[in-house]
Amino acid sequence: MRPMGTQPGQFNSGSGEGGYRRGLDTRRPPAWLARLLRGTPPARFHTAVAVISLAVGAMISTVISRWLVLPGLACALLLLWFIAAVTNQRLWPMACFILSTAALVLLGLFLVQDKILDDRGSTVEGVVVDTSQQGDRTTCRVRFADGRVAEGPIGGCRGAGVGEHIRLYVDPEGETGPSNTAPDVALWLTLAAAANVAFTASVTWAGAIGISRERNH
Repeated sequence: MRPMGTQPGQFNSGSGEGGYRRGLDTRRPPAWLARLLRGTPPARFHTAVAVISLAVGAMISTVISRWLVLPGLACALLLLWFIAAVTNQRLWPMACFILSTAALVLLGLFLVQDKILDDRGSTVEGVVVDTSQQGDRTTCRVRFADGRVAEGPIGGCRGAGVGEHIRLYVDPEGETGPSNTAPDVALWLTLAAAANVAFTASVTWAGAIGISRERNH
């Protein structure tokens, strides 16, 4: 038997408790989340959201471990759904979250490189043997004292022409690429912390919007 009020070939998708749809909805929170927004003291809710967001941001930026980047990004997708659902897809919280996530990923790459170079990197002299320009991307190749030729740093050799000598910071094990500058782990940690503050603030902001929507609903 089909549910009353439906036409042949149609199905009643139904609604969850309180009129909330079952399944993933990016415009309204599910019933369990709506109950949390209505029933949890705001200070406690914001604290929980902030702690979770800070942990996810630390995972993405490799501050905890570089092996946690992918799990961190998976958690970030869930946080993005949370922001969309509790704010009815408001632009600014989502944009702030996406931009800060991208910043955390980028800063994490530099942080990993500088951690490796800081741990076991060495300074070597090299001679530029080739440079090329492809659009906005500049690349170069360098010959080191042992005769080995390798790709230069990301961004090229900073204006050095073919035949010029440059100094690079390299990883003897080749796990990360060479760098034009000395490793500065503290700098990247500071920038990652700032990006994580923005990341956490965007999620907490969304939570505040969600609480206001649910309690005034």
